[in-house]
Amino acid sequence: MSNREVTNQAQLLKSLKKGDKSAFKSIFDIYFKRLCVFALNYVQDQFTAEEVVENTLLKLWQKRSKLDNVENLKSYLYTMVRNACVDYNKKEKKLIRLDIKKHDNVSLNDPFVVEEETHAALYAALETLPEKCRKVFELSCLDGIKYKDIAEDLKISLNTVKSQRARAISLLKLYLKDHPFYAVFLASF
Repeated sequence: MSNREVTNQAQLLKSLKKGDKSAFKSIFDIYFKRLCVFALNYVQDQFTAEEVVENTLLKLWQKRSKLDNVENLKSYLYTMVRNACVDYNKKEKKLIRLDIKKHDNVSLNDPFVVEEETHAALYAALETLPEKCRKVFELSCLDGIKYKDIAEDLKISLNTVKSQRARAISLLKLYLKDHPFYAVFLASF
């Protein structure tokens, strides 16, 4: 985690404790999708994962004045979601896929957290691309659709497909330069 991210988390947490609704909205916007992906590994259902995360974030808002001992917001949120998923699975009498000790904190080196963070970086990078550029990249590189078919579907020339794809890869390499996995991934295109 970068120093900037740590500072941003600390500021959001401080503002949240004071009841700042915009800080809560920022936390929600930053972490909702990430936490849903994380929760999905435990509950195996998208709707349930979203519900667990929504309830967890609501609980965070309700407990905002009692967060004095929280130093790492991200770790705290992942721990809250993990515990909520464990509780949900107990109530539903489902088997938990993982061997989890209730007293353990979620490690930011947990494979699920690392996988989610890595995917979140790619999705964040994709969101920065111009719309046509992103669409061409997704269809070509992620969905494996042929250039000719993309050109027909999007009603653009074959050369435009090629140039938009190249532009997307170039922009993504720039955005994801700090993520070695994606540097290798993008080099394969």
